[in-house]
Amino acid sequence: MTTIPVIDLTPARLEGEAGMQRVAADIDRACRESGFFVVKGHGYAREIFAEAHAASKAFFQLPLTTKNQCRLSTGATLPQDPYTPYGYSGLLEENAFAYMGQQGKPSDYVEKISAGRLILNDNESLPFPDSDLGRDLRQKLKRYYQACDAIALNLTELFTIPLGVHRTYFSERMDRANDSMRSQLYPGLSAELLNDQGMGAHTDGTVLTLLTQTAPGIQVRINEGEWVAPVTADVDHIIVNIGDLMAHWSNHEYVSTEHRVVLGSQERQSIVFFKLTNEDELVQSGNKQMDALFGRENMAA
Repeated sequence: MTTIPVIDLTPARLEGEAGMQRVAADIDRACRESGFFVVKGHGYAREIFAEAHAASKAFFQLPLTTKNQCRLSTGATLPQDPYTPYGYSGLLEENAFAYMGQQGKPSDYVEKISAGRLILNDNESLPFPDSDLGRDLRQKLKRYYQACDAIALNLTELFTIPLGVHRTYFSERMDRANDSMRSQLYPGLSAELLNDQGMGAHTDGTVLTLLTQTAPGIQVRINEGEWVAPVTADVDHIIVNIGDLMAHWSNHEYVSTEHRVVLGSQERQSIVFFKLTNEDELVQSGNKQMDALFGRENMAA
């Protein structure tokens, strides 16, 4: 494989069992070969994705002093949920290599505004700007979160067909998961930066990950180390990748593949949704990786 396949979900939505079988076979092939594919025809309005990106762009254009006010007093996460990031983080504050257990490597050139499942509760106090812009951002990201959660559940139902398990096998194991979402801004490459690392090479500790983007940048390591960039034709085309949890659940028939972000000549936005599972031993292992990502290696277990 030298390209990441683009899969149209329309037959699975509109053509009954036969359509689901055909789409499931295409997804199954991609999950076994590279662990990455792009989906279109998922049935959710383009405006959900476009508006989330537009609202995110408005936030990232705010002065740094204003963005820094969108931080939790407790650090990157809340006491009641120490592994779901909320609020703003700036350039070079996180390190994907550390997440993978590789110390002494560069941190990532990326800004983020993050939220988890609590964004679904409008009454929950979360670190967004106390302004019309902040309230708009929160609502647009909430809609994005809801759409991605639904798409992720639809995809995992399609996984069950070739894997030979009942249709609710995955969904009933994800109904209490603390899924997370991060809206990200990568700077354009310039002489002021030490390297072109938007995000270091890593795999995701998820069931699956869904990402939309405004420009190319993510690269997938396939075959004998070749780096390939998935192609998205529009902002509502979603890059999907298998995470470590799904690789485990499928007895490693599906592959969780290393990927990275390389900075380009222009700034790039992406919004990524991490679909997780209910608490288990694998989630606890992934939590230790999150400590490293945030620079909390010495945090008590």
